[in-house]
Amino acid sequence: MIENANNLLAVLEDGLRALMKLCDERKRCIEELEIIIKSREEEIRHANQTIESLQSKYNYLLTVRRWDADAAEYQDARKQVNRLVREVETCIALLNE
Repeated sequence: MIENANNLLAVLEDGLRALMKLCDERKRCIEELEIIIKSREEEIRHANQTIESLQSKYNYLLTVRRWDADAAEYQDARKQVNRLVREVETCIALLNE
């Protein structure tokens, strides 16, 4: 009977050692995964900063482009007004003759 109890105790100890070994392996795995998660979070943070920077540059370029388009429209309008003024001056000159 004592021998049977000793065998059960030995099996229990072996099972407990295996369980502790498995627990240690899982702890190491969790630590490795936490390191990977922190690394990924840093990469995501850096990517978000890059996205924000690029978005800001994009918005700036859109604004500059709008100003450039407005300037081109202004030049076109000015040319048209100058042409109309010349036509009016020509008409006035013809009337004065």
